[in-house]
Amino acid sequence: MRTKTPVQSDKILSAAARLFSSQRFDQVRMEDIAADAEVGKGTLYRYFKDKEELYIALLARSQEEFMSRIEATLAGSGSPRERLEEVIGQIIEQFDEQPNLQNLIMRAELLSETGVPFPWQKARERLPRMIVDLFEDAREQGEFEVRDPELMVLMLLGGLRSVIRFGERPRAKGLARRIVKYFVEGTGAVMVTH
Repeated sequence: MRTKTPVQSDKILSAAARLFSSQRFDQVRMEDIAADAEVGKGTLYRYFKDKEELYIALLARSQEEFMSRIEATLAGSGSPRERLEEVIGQIIEQFDEQPNLQNLIMRAELLSETGVPFPWQKARERLPRMIVDLFEDAREQGEFEVRDPELMVLMLLGGLRSVIRFGERPRAKGLARRIVKYFVEGTGAVMVTH
C-alpha cells in the first residue's frame, strides 16, 4: 500500500515547526525552511508570501492540534481528577515538544495589537471554559469542588505556564499528578500565628 506524501504546505509547515521549535523567530530564515521542507524557494513563496504569514499559519495549525488533543482527553473516560491530570500532562507535553511555542504565541499576541489575527485566540477562550466545565463535573460527582472556578482556572493555567517555562528539566515523573494534587488538596501550608 502506498502512503500519501503530505501536500507541499504541510511539508513547509512541518519544516517551519521543526526550525521554530529549536531556534528563535529571528534566527529562522525562509531559505532554511525551504531546504528543510525539501522544496524550492519559489514553491515556498507560492504558499506563503513571507515569514510572518507562514508563522501565523503555523501557529493556527499548532493551536488546532493542541485543542484536538485537549478535547479528546476531556471527552475520554476517567474521573474528572484523572482527566484534569491528563489535560495538565498534555499541556506540558505540547510545550515541551515545541520549546519556543510560548515565545511564538507571545510574539503573535503583540502582532495582534497591530491588527494581525491572533491564531491562539480560540484556545485562549475555550481552554479555561473547558477546564471550568471539568470542575463542574467534579463537583457534581462529589470528587472535589473548586471555589471561584473562573479565577482558579486562570491561576492554574498561569502557574502551569511558569512550570513549563521555568520548571526543572527533565520533567519529574508524575508532575501533572502533583500539580493537580496541590491544586485540589492545597499546598499543605498552615497559618503561622505569633
